[in-house]
Amino acid sequence: MSVNELCIAAKGRRADVAVVGAGPVGMKLALDLADAGIDVMLVESGREGTDKPAQALGDAEIVDPARHAPMDLAVRRGLGGTSALWGGRAVAFDAIDFAPRPWLSEAAWPIAEAEVTPWYKAASDFLDCGPPVFRDPFPAALPPLGGLRLDDLERWCAQPDMRRVHGARLLAHPKIRVALGATATRLRVDPVTGRTDGLDLAEGATRATLPARAVALACGGVETARLMLASRMDDPALFGGPQGPLGRFYMGHAFGSIADIAFLRPGDDAAFEFYRDASGRYARRRLTLDAETQSALKLMNMSAWPDLPELYDPAHGSAILSMAYLALRMPAIGPRLMAEAIRRRKLGDGPARLGAHLWNVLKGAPSAALFSIRFLAARYGSSVRLPGFFVRNAARRYAFHFHAEHAPDPASRVTLSEARDALGMPRARIDLRFGDADARSILATHDAMDARLRAAGIARIEHRLPEAERAAAILALASDGFHQVGTARMAADPKRGVVDADARVHGSANLFLAGSAVFPSSGQANPTYLAVALAARLAAHLKRVFPELP
Repeated sequence: MSVNELCIAAKGRRADVAVVGAGPVGMKLALDLADAGIDVMLVESGREGTDKPAQALGDAEIVDPARHAPMDLAVRRGLGGTSALWGGRAVAFDAIDFAPRPWLSEAAWPIAEAEVTPWYKAASDFLDCGPPVFRDPFPAALPPLGGLRLDDLERWCAQPDMRRVHGARLLAHPKIRVALGATATRLRVDPVTGRTDGLDLAEGATRATLPARAVALACGGVETARLMLASRMDDPALFGGPQGPLGRFYMGHAFGSIADIAFLRPGDDAAFEFYRDASGRYARRRLTLDAETQSALKLMNMSAWPDLPELYDPAHGSAILSMAYLALRMPAIGPRLMAEAIRRRKLGDGPARLGAHLWNVLKGAPSAALFSIRFLAARYGSSVRLPGFFVRNAARRYAFHFHAEHAPDPASRVTLSEARDALGMPRARIDLRFGDADARSILATHDAMDARLRAAGIARIEHRLPEAERAAAILALASDGFHQVGTARMAADPKRGVVDADARVHGSANLFLAGSAVFPSSGQANPTYLAVALAARLAAHLKRVFPELP
């Protein structure tokens, strides 16, 4: 349906709810509302397949390119949204993320964990990642670990591209009208009442206004902030005004590896391999610290796991890893094997030592060939996709990969630049910042985990750099843009947040936000699982209040 067709249809049957953005969050919200009998108009800037003109609309001015991925790698416009790019990792937030943390006061949620967990099953069912269970006992006997957990789980979607999973049902739903190629350029807001009367839409040279009884934005952390900032250009007092929180506290995660983990007991490393649970979905264990330990040490949240050595360094001597590296380097094959951003990290920035990698492959050709056949069959020949691989080694030594919470900082933000896109909308200006607090917490968590692993006789964490150089190494790795968190945060006080506990924009009766833009903290978890759970929660709230909307 084109912009004109959508708006003509709206005149005959006004939209109950207009949802902007057809990624996993927007799809879940639209389907839940439509299943309840509410008319939904789903507006999506991209079309089916690769839509380069639509993708170019999202290009942004990035203040420090070393800190933030280019937007064409970070987001995808089109039905299914950025799920076309992600790996499908589904992780729940922890109880401590929702609890007051005096040492991290800006990370305060206005809702408790108990208000979110009832929606985890809905998120699990939608994402098809198995049951909402995020603990699995370690398979070997363990001594006391002093607050270190080895049973935390990350889950993986059977198929990460939500267009393939839910696209057909969404397009065929009698209560959903979908406009692909329709870009929302402005929210129509009454400055007196705060009521949002509809959306300005653009498709090429066509312009139209879509009326709606309620509007829900599910267009990602950067684009949600950009649309709201652009909408208040004619009325600076909207959405908290220039000094308000809109666009501020932009977060992601710090991740990478600065140390190795060496297991001391035979077989313990096998517990961190990908495995299929009773549902047939893949899961993997990780290392975390419990809430009591984080509180006692005043740490931010962090998870970690044993990982492959750097693929680009042929010193690993592995035929399997060198074969994976060479495959990722091939232009026609590499981008199909994993998300482009992850592929680039795996390839590294240094010179390609192709000869050494080829020698590794030749030395271990039979085993590498057999592994490749099995891996490709499990990843592409199965209805449940193998998310990755973990190659055990005789030394039981691996890279220690961390995935850490990002401290909220009001100076880390999204604003509008002077540049305009092809539709005349101001482009986003992104200033994503990491600081000393992030590095200190990550280092302290490494030390706490190492002390507990050594005391239990399970493993040791061995740093690659002298102590004086470690914080700088973490900050050199710190870069995100894929997990767009916090630009329209949730808070009870409109001076501290953009939306209230029901995800309704402060001062508005009918404008709602969905997605990780509303998170006041990033936690250690990837944001998609919680974002989908909150979309289910928002849909239930809209069902309840819909009769009361003007």
